[in-house]
Amino acid sequence: MANNFHQSVIDPLAQSSRALRTLFATRRFEGSIGRDSATDMENWRMRSAMDLHPRMGRAISRLAVNGRNGGIPTTDFAQTSNFVRPEEIDSCVSALDADGVYVFKNRLPVEMVGRMLESAQKVPASPRGKNASTEPFPRGNPTVGRYDIDENATMVSPDMQDYASDPALALIAAKYLKQPVIQDQTALWWTTPQGSADASINAWLFHQDRDRLSFVKFFTYLTDVGPDNGPHTVIKGTHRKIPRALASDGRKDDELVRRLGLWDKVESQMGPAGTMIAVDTIGLHKGQPPIHGDRCVIQVEYATSLFGAHPDFPDFQPSELARYRYQQMPQILQRWKQSISSGIN
Repeated sequence: MANNFHQSVIDPLAQSSRALRTLFATRRFEGSIGRDSATDMENWRMRSAMDLHPRMGRAISRLAVNGRNGGIPTTDFAQTSNFVRPEEIDSCVSALDADGVYVFKNRLPVEMVGRMLESAQKVPASPRGKNASTEPFPRGNPTVGRYDIDENATMVSPDMQDYASDPALALIAAKYLKQPVIQDQTALWWTTPQGSADASINAWLFHQDRDRLSFVKFFTYLTDVGPDNGPHTVIKGTHRKIPRALASDGRKDDELVRRLGLWDKVESQMGPAGTMIAVDTIGLHKGQPPIHGDRCVIQVEYATSLFGAHPDFPDFQPSELARYRYQQMPQILQRWKQSISSGIN
């Protein structure tokens, strides 16, 4: 009885308090100068408040983020994208609203994917969960389930810079989130069949992302991904509605999802190298553990604010295209300011 009372009354009250505190903290953050991250306590409160509802973070963002720290690309500039067709922009936004996921009909050009994959095999990669020096991904003999490539190494590739600054993706994010956006993360990683014992650390259990209040992610496969290669998997609709037993922060196993009647909403995204996927990862999602081969993925995230987890500020040599896009979208690409400034000859 006491435990039920705590779950039904005390916990929601505590989370509501954290939501209110997060609202005020976000307003302070947005109005401050020189502050680039939330405190650990503010970040914890934010993540906890988002237990109340999948859209709690978006609601707080609408109330607290004034938009002056982000941007929205023009429709004309979005049409300069090297790989997103203009007609797919609104289709993507509609699918994200309805299902929380959209697989683009268009793919990255084969030549571009080939260069990106070549770079991903040359730069240092960190074996997740293992204290070891970084070296290029040992594709012929991996020893762990996931290898992460940091943003500085990722951005060595001009093609990665192109993908990470694409104005059509930024416009989709702004239309979907209904606020100006900031490109707040670029991630690149490999997954292998070697991590079956580390499903949690490799994000192979269902979970929700909560690094930001309001955000959307774009994934692209740089390798062919079939059912045995660890496809990205989502539970459609959980970005809008989720059973209370699945709403708390942390990992959730398949059996719980089945028991709560959501298995018919589970969908895995497969496709050839170059396949692009937009996902609202406040919904439940996971990576499937690869059975054969490996999977290489690049991910770009857009958010309405940098409030939350500490952001990275990458250090890289910008291409001419990256410089031009920064000039056109300085608020959206604000994390690149130092690299762009130091890269000017």
